[in-house]
Amino acid sequence: MQTTSLFALAAVSLFAVAAAGCSADTTAEEPVQTTDQAKVIGTNDLIPVTNNGANVPEKYRGLPNAFGIISMGCTGTHIGNGVVLTAGHCFSATATRKDNFACPGITVRWGVRTDSPAYLTSKCTTVYAAQQSHDIDYSIFQVDVAPPVSVAVDLSARPAFDANITIFSHPHLRPLEWSQICQVKPASNGGWGAQQFAHQCDTDPGSSGATILDDATLKVVGIHDGGISPWNYGTFLYDTPLAEVLASIAPPPAPAPVSNDVDPTAETP
Repeated sequence: MQTTSLFALAAVSLFAVAAAGCSADTTAEEPVQTTDQAKVIGTNDLIPVTNNGANVPEKYRGLPNAFGIISMGCTGTHIGNGVVLTAGHCFSATATRKDNFACPGITVRWGVRTDSPAYLTSKCTTVYAAQQSHDIDYSIFQVDVAPPVSVAVDLSARPAFDANITIFSHPHLRPLEWSQICQVKPASNGGWGAQQFAHQCDTDPGSSGATILDDATLKVVGIHDGGISPWNYGTFLYDTPLAEVLASIAPPPAPAPVSNDVDPTAETP
C-alpha cells in the first residue's frame, strides 16, 4: 500500500479500452472491459484473516462472515436480507443499466478463511440491478439463503475526501484478507469516472466487487472495481440505485440457521 499522494495520470492513458458503442438493442450491447491490472500499491499490506478475525483490530471482528467468494471470481458482501453487493463487471454488465435478470449457476461461499471453510453456500436468484461504464460499476443481487451476518450501508452522502477506508476481500479467490487502511481520493488521481473515486488500499484480481468501508462507521461507502498502479478505484455507493432497489424488493428470505456450537458473529477471546 502506498499512502502518499502521487501525480495524477491522464484518463486517456489509463483506460485500457473505450466504451462499447450504444445500440437500440441493449441485449447486443457489449460489456465495458474492466481495468484490472496492478492492485497492490507499493508494499503488500494484505493480511489473511484468521480465527474469526482475532488477528485484526477488535472492531472488525463481527464482520468477516459477511464477505463471500462469488463463483464467477469476485468478492461479495451481504448487506442484509439476502441482498449482496459486488461489481457490475462480475456479471458482465453493460453501460446501460439492466434490471431483474436471472443468475443461474452463480453461488457465494461465505466465511472462507485460512483456518476455516465456508460455513454457508448461497445461490444467486436475481440480479436486481447491474451496470458497468467508465463512470460507474456495481451489481446488486439476491441470494436464496441469507447469511446471519451483514454489513450496514451508508446511503446518506458520498464519503469525504481523505476519509479513512478499508477493504475485506478474496484476492485471487484466496481466503479472506484485510487491506488495512487507506483514504478516499479524487477520481482525477487515476483518471477514473464521475461516480468513482481513487484509493490505494491493496487488492488483487478477485477483490473486484468487494465493498469499501468507512473505517470509522464500518458502513459501506463504495464498491471496489479495479485499478492501474499507482491508483485503484471504486464506485460511490451513494451513486448506485441501492436505495431504489431496497425500497422495491419482496420480503427477504429467512436467515441461515446458526449452529449450536458455532456462532459466526461471536468474537474470539
